[in-house]
Amino acid sequence: MRILVLGDSSSAGIGAPQVVHPGLLAERLRGRHRIENHAIPGFTSADAARYYLQTLSRQRWDVLIVYLGNNEAARSARYKGAYHRRRDLFRRAPERPVPQPVARIRPREQLVLAEEETAPAIATTVRDFRRNLEAITDRARQRGTRVILVNPVANERFPPGLMGAHAPFTRIVGLDWRVADLATGSGPEARELLAALGAHERGDLDTAGRRYRKAATTGSFVRPIALNNLAVLLDRRGAAAEAAEILRRTAQERTPLGAIAAYNLSRILARRGDHREAGHYAHLALEGDTNLYRVKSAYREQTAALAADPNVDVLDLAELLKPTDFVDYCHPTAAGHQVIATALATRLAPYDTGEEPDAGYVCVHPNPDAFFDLGPGVADYYRMGFDVDPQQVRSTAGELLRRARELGGDPVVGTGTWPVPDSDLQAQVLDTLRHAARHPLIASLADLERMPPAHGSEIGSFPEFYVSRLLCEFAAAAESSGTDGLPEEAAAAWPLDSEVHRQRILWRGPAGLPGSLGAPGSPGEPATDRAYGRRILAKVRARLADHTALFADTRADRIATIRYWYLREAFRFGTHSRPSMLYPATDLDALAEGLYTAVLIARTHRDAQGEAGALALLTGLTRLREVHERHAVALVEAEFTVTGAAGADYAAELAGLRASLTAGG
Repeated sequence: MRILVLGDSSSAGIGAPQVVHPGLLAERLRGRHRIENHAIPGFTSADAARYYLQTLSRQRWDVLIVYLGNNEAARSARYKGAYHRRRDLFRRAPERPVPQPVARIRPREQLVLAEEETAPAIATTVRDFRRNLEAITDRARQRGTRVILVNPVANERFPPGLMGAHAPFTRIVGLDWRVADLATGSGPEARELLAALGAHERGDLDTAGRRYRKAATTGSFVRPIALNNLAVLLDRRGAAAEAAEILRRTAQERTPLGAIAAYNLSRILARRGDHREAGHYAHLALEGDTNLYRVKSAYREQTAALAADPNVDVLDLAELLKPTDFVDYCHPTAAGHQVIATALATRLAPYDTGEEPDAGYVCVHPNPDAFFDLGPGVADYYRMGFDVDPQQVRSTAGELLRRARELGGDPVVGTGTWPVPDSDLQAQVLDTLRHAARHPLIASLADLERMPPAHGSEIGSFPEFYVSRLLCEFAAAAESSGTDGLPEEAAAAWPLDSEVHRQRILWRGPAGLPGSLGAPGSPGEPATDRAYGRRILAKVRARLADHTALFADTRADRIATIRYWYLREAFRFGTHSRPSMLYPATDLDALAEGLYTAVLIARTHRDAQGEAGALALLTGLTRLREVHERHAVALVEAEFTVTGAAGADYAAELAGLRASLTAGG
């Protein structure tokens, strides 16, 4: 069989490992069939219809798997609507300019409490969603392609509204996050609310209550936020009846803040045993939330109705997945994807026509720029790299590093400053250098000079590709020399696998990665001298000493700020839900990667002391990860509610690990 997968981030095979249902399905079918995964994060039915009708339907497919619906009812910068062939052909007319990749300086998002501009409409109406699916299924029938529609199900337990600009400033019953000290307010009303929020986070509930009530008397945009937060505060103080009364006033509103109020009300009602009404408000929170990407009932109904088409099978995830098969709002966990893949394999069995000559799994992950007229913001969002000559990247990096030397000190270790960029290209390269300087692998300015960025893919929206290349080279060298003696738990948590880093790079560059560990000192080669290994070890110890978030309960903070990190981490870990979403897994990974490199270099030089120090830290880091993982799972199982006892146990375990990991050195 030749199988095509169309979908959004719930099917997209980005990141490593790619534990999403298309790849798992390929394993279940034992590599006998051709499976191409063309899912793209952020896709709606209109995007998928355009892509399929205009491009993919020209090829032969025996089965088409479509998993869509989560992005349709979310607010969008532009309405995507129904696919129209004539409109699309006009838009693609030859005289229309084709956008070319250019280096842009991307502004960094900050936590700013300000009035939002007029809220955009949802991406696709229910009516157009049906039309888009029918356009796909009709063309598939004409082409002799069987269709399986995967009907998504939302995770009602996850707090609503958290992709909205105001969400981090709201409070949720049972979850306490801290953002007031990180935020700024635009205008006196916003600053008043932030002052109330700061008092709330510090535990000064009397002051917080007074300030919330004052903010709630204004007619500004902060009023519903203040009322919601006041209700959460009252509930915490035992005044659940008054809190519920306040929340009922806004819970019926079909707005993101109305959805948050409904969610909080459902949690209060559930705690006092009124489960029927609690379920009503939980569903209301889901249906009214236009910020998070979760399928709504009306869209699920349209997908289900297409089962009447004899050429269409509908796989309803509501019948397959449990609430614990999600961590975030809509993406199944690895276990959930296993369930989906098994169900798809069963549905496909009757259509097995034998092994394909070009059998295999291909994750295409096309850049949306290749097919659509997207604005520069979205184009940058998915930009894998810029069309810049490698020599130009290296020379630009060299110029910036030379200027950093001339300014004095070393900005990597905090004793110097970075130069001011003179161009967009310099700004992008400098962003890569700054990003790399946070990783233990880059322990001094000399390390950047010795191993500079070398490709257009290593600048732009994802500067981590540069570090991934270096890690790929170190991992390949470790695989060649052997990895015996590494702690088993650490090897299981952080497999030393060059292919993992190679998959993360994602770009269509040269077949071989430049450089190897065999010739230290050559331009662009990774360093392998003993002093470099000791610098890495010192940087890991310093990070453990000053990185307080590594030893803190950040579960609620991570939930509140999901809009700021979700996509970036998806390119590293994949798009599936995972418990590590709820703690700083990327920072733990970086420390482990640095320690692996330090072990490798110490062994090269028979530096027993350096190796022993790195291995000891790696063992402690593994225990830290296990504690974070266990309590992240516990939060999901507790329906995103932190109890006092559980929170205290978590804090005690983290405090003990911090003491052991930062002792001595």
